[in-house]
Amino acid sequence: MSIFQTLKYMLSALGAFLFRRQKVVITEIPAGKIIDIGGGGEGIIAQIGADRVTAVDKLESEIKSAQAKAPTATWQVADAQDLPFENESFDNATIFFSLMYMKQLVKEEVISEVYRVLPPGGEFWIWDANIQKEGIFVIMMKIKLPNGKTVRTGYGSKDCIQSPESISEILQKTGFQIKETTTNKLWFLIKAKKAT
Repeated sequence: MSIFQTLKYMLSALGAFLFRRQKVVITEIPAGKIIDIGGGGEGIIAQIGADRVTAVDKLESEIKSAQAKAPTATWQVADAQDLPFENESFDNATIFFSLMYMKQLVKEEVISEVYRVLPPGGEFWIWDANIQKEGIFVIMMKIKLPNGKTVRTGYGSKDCIQSPESISEILQKTGFQIKETTTNKLWFLIKAKKAT
């Protein structure tokens, strides 16, 4: 393959990735005191829940990036595999497009930690990418928040396969009950509940 053909192929592939645009409309988040896993970057959940949200991210740079967007939220650098909170510290939990960056074992440990910090009946809402094959995955998002604000962003990962079914399996293995699943072509929302 010539350099020209290689470049043409790469640009074609890049174009295909860049046009995986998806619209997510968030009409609500769980009630009460929320822990948001991987909540840095855009700080989507913190922008909605403000002072009800404790957003954790293991990267300080991601926290710093998000703080100005939701200054009344609580921000903490922490590893979600070992959350620095007591058992049943939060009413509910969220994670917004963060599982796609985690290996399978890490996903299991993070979900187990979320289970630990929720009370019986606590809900865990998961928005994430529906990735059906290995390789480079890029999704461009237009996220509409309850206040009407629109956030444009993108997420990408390499060699991660996950689906609502694979995440539901981990949730159920941990003790969560699946309340509702909404599946779109490239993303999903799972609402799970800790058994009472």
